[in-house]
Amino acid sequence: MLTIEEFAQNFGGKPVPGSLAKLVDFQNETEFGSYCKGFGLVYDDKSGLEHGWSMNPDFLEKLMPFARATAGGSFYALWQYEDGIAPDEFPVVLFGDEGGEFVVAENIQAFLRLLTLDTEPMTYRHASYYRDEDDESTEYSGEFRNWLKKNFNLDAIDDENIVLAPAIEKYQRRFDDWIGRYLGKNK
Repeated sequence: MLTIEEFAQNFGGKPVPGSLAKLVDFQNETEFGSYCKGFGLVYDDKSGLEHGWSMNPDFLEKLMPFARATAGGSFYALWQYEDGIAPDEFPVVLFGDEGGEFVVAENIQAFLRLLTLDTEPMTYRHASYYRDEDDESTEYSGEFRNWLKKNFNLDAIDDENIVLAPAIEKYQRRFDDWIGRYLGKNK
């Protein structure tokens, strides 16, 4: 069970985004990985960022890992791209277990809709949320869709591009430029 106090440590003294605080409660009623394949909220000490990407304090300060994305080790983080913006409005980025850094949602509520696809993201040249028609749904995926509608009046999606395309258009180039300063690469 993940406590809200543990989870709050991910945000470095900033307020826990309200949508994610509610999701902590939902996850505690179900369980990790039971409402979206491979997904679960966690306390993250940023060691994955430090060892896989950069130990630069300026880099670490602007990224707030908050969830596992896959069983293989990919994870999601919020990116504070500028000061003065509420954490609920930070874009969500995916760090792939085999490399790659991808903007996947404009904000947390858009990200929650992406979770309704009930599949682990794949990363190669971009993030993809392919789901085969024969894939079994997780135990609580239906309850999660109902929870999302009841709590935020958000509908489930069946096309990843409803969320990915606007996020990529709005933030990916900016994120690539920013992260390139710390990783020594220009995309």
